Amino acid sequence: MPLSNIPENRVFGLDAVRLRVDPAEHPWQSAERDAIAAHWAREQVERPFLFNGTILIHRGLRLEHGVITGTSHLAPYAALLHWIKTQPDADVWHLFGSAVMLSSDGAMLLIRMAARTANAGKVYAASGSLDESDVEGGLVNVEGGMLREALEETGLDLSRSRPDPQLLAWRQGRRVSVFRRFHLDEPASELARRMRAHIKADPQQEIEDVVIVRNPGDAGPTVTPYMRAFIDFHFAAPGFDTGWQQGGMG
Repeated sequence: MPLSNIPENRVFGLDAVRLRVDPAEHPWQSAERDAIAAHWAREQVERPFLFNGTILIHRGLRLEHGVITGTSHLAPYAALLHWIKTQPDADVWHLFGSAVMLSSDGAMLLIRMAARTANAGKVYAASGSLDESDVEGGLVNVEGGMLREALEETGLDLSRSRPDPQLLAWRQGRRVSVFRRFHLDEPASELARRMRAHIKADPQQEIEDVVIVRNPGDAGPTVTPYMRAFIDFHFAAPGFDTGWQQGGMG
């Protein structure tokens, strides 16, 4: 079924994500080339610290038998910012991975973004747009992107953690977050200490601080909508019972 048929703002179960890269430009990007350039020029005046790197945008996303499929296109970050600003009625999707880190004493560790970023002050799990480094053999490695972002942003190597076997996902409009929970063996205080040391040493200074969440209220008012939905789900049902399964409500 089209992914747009999935109920919005609900966490649901997922087995895999299989996105195939089309080397051609996304049709929407081709049609919006001038508008994208104009929007980026304005952003350069207002936020000159933003970097126009290469990321992935998607089209034709579907969910069949627990697997999200679709087509991905390389695009400049400027295209994604223009899409976020305009939210066009077009087949353009922003799908990204979120690495949810859980400490040995039951806390969730999130990050607060620094002022000199596109998401200043926002609180969420280690995540970021998929980019060209996540493309392997013409396919997008979403879970590899999760590990990459977590290492870059927090300094923690989640390949040494214990991942949940179940992927989870959320969508609102054509924005999709794919989550996996990673269980670490240290308490939240030690993980936060290590993360803060990494943040302090990072020359990019993209992260402001670590946010330790032991109950839904700890995330604060600037937590993103997708992270709010996941936090509420996690603390209400630490196991797996989304209340929604493909084919109907349960």
